[in-house]
Amino acid sequence: MSLAQDVPLSPLRISTTDDPAVVAEQRADDYSNHVVPLTARVGRWQLTMSYWSLLSAMVWLFYGALAASLYGTVDALIAIGVSVVSYSLINAVFTRWGLRSGLNSTLLSRRMFGVLGASLTALLIAANTTYYAVFESSTLAVAFHHYTPGWDIRIWYAIVVVVMLPLMLGGVQTWMARLNGVLLPLYVIGIIAAVVAAAVRFPESSDWLSFGGVVPAEARALPGWLLGAILYMGIYLCMPTTVDFARFAKVEDDGFHRNITFGWLFYIWLFAANGAAGIFLVRAAIPNEPTAETGVVQAILASLGVAGLILIVVSQARINSLNYYQASANWERLITNLTGIRLGRILLVVATSLVVFLLMLTDVFSYLQNALAWQGVFLVSWVGIALTHYALVPEDRTAGPEFRALRLPRVTWGLGAWVLASAVGIYLVEAPGVPAVLAGAAQLVALVVSAALYAVVVKLRPVAAPATADPRGEVADPAAAWADCHRCEKAYVVLEMDREPAAGGSPVCDACATASLVPGRS
Repeated sequence: MSLAQDVPLSPLRISTTDDPAVVAEQRADDYSNHVVPLTARVGRWQLTMSYWSLLSAMVWLFYGALAASLYGTVDALIAIGVSVVSYSLINAVFTRWGLRSGLNSTLLSRRMFGVLGASLTALLIAANTTYYAVFESSTLAVAFHHYTPGWDIRIWYAIVVVVMLPLMLGGVQTWMARLNGVLLPLYVIGIIAAVVAAAVRFPESSDWLSFGGVVPAEARALPGWLLGAILYMGIYLCMPTTVDFARFAKVEDDGFHRNITFGWLFYIWLFAANGAAGIFLVRAAIPNEPTAETGVVQAILASLGVAGLILIVVSQARINSLNYYQASANWERLITNLTGIRLGRILLVVATSLVVFLLMLTDVFSYLQNALAWQGVFLVSWVGIALTHYALVPEDRTAGPEFRALRLPRVTWGLGAWVLASAVGIYLVEAPGVPAVLAGAAQLVALVVSAALYAVVVKLRPVAAPATADPRGEVADPAAAWADCHRCEKAYVVLEMDREPAAGGSPVCDACATASLVPGRS
């Protein structure tokens, strides 16, 4: 059933202010399945402090130490520099796209992959951030277990999850920024103190720059700095995460966020400062041990003792506030897209905590890297496709692409390009007999293949929205008007409203429209 433009329709019930019921509900859910209206955007420092919870993850220190362990300190530092530049440039695009559109990464993906296909974006982010929550929580448990070797480490797993849970319930609009703003100076002071203490306690650390890596030059299929940069491509999770946070930015703060919150200053700190600190601490404190996931924890404890334990607690409280936020929000999007059921983000924070605890009971470090490598290939391909869409479809740059569920197919040819490019990357990583050059550059190959395949899709199979009655054309400014949804009886910004053919053209919000597509829930 379709609605022609000339069919008389009942007028929209319009208001010029937010629906108080929606505001109250979304204070907890942070518009997980809706456009973020301009009235819900937050101040620059509130958004910065929320997003900068990323700065204190132990994984950033570990990546620097791992790159140096494999390819040498100098090559690792060059790789970090390349990553700072590339991440800053790429995220300048995603910052502006998220800010202008108010869309999260799943909604932003719909034009590329379809309404159902975009659910894979939510699944990948949810799974990745859940794994990282397991990683970070496990490192904290290991740190405590270091001082209580007689205890079963599973006791510390439970304690860490239960004690951290209340701190994980905040969102961008509530107290996530305050938590991280208070803890940020403690983390900075702690890292500086750890480096200074390591330099004093381990005088031989002065030769940390000369370490050449355990992989000899003749065994490297590519230059060490390039292999290190490809290693850092495994953290392309930062790109969709940028979109998920940038949607809360005020339009007038565009330049600030592209340079500070999500830009070069952030990545100098995230990769350069943390990476160099991780390299130095591991080379100074445990130079004769292979770099493992818990190596940074051991190095910090060896350098600072109990004070190092406090530093690790601070870092985990900060980073896990983001891990749990992203995991719960994206699990919510996935569940809503697939079932039409809305569980609410706070309930899913609790559920995520339970999943994290259960995964911690397994030998998480034995499979974590493989799981993240596979997911990293999918995320690299997602970035390649999103950047290609931005470059080749200029009409989607300013206000974002069409995302409304009733105007897009369930899946698109773009989804096929994504899956195929990811399959190529995974094959290069896992298959025996693959040339060393291709195996070492698997993620880079996936990026190139995804961009090339999607460029073909855009030219041969473009996704066009149907020419049906559009509420956006019924108001002067769809970003500054709210209309009632006939299903949930709440008012959402007209940008996301549509008219539902199966209900005689009644106006419907996008979340309800998405739910209506689930079999048995029309």
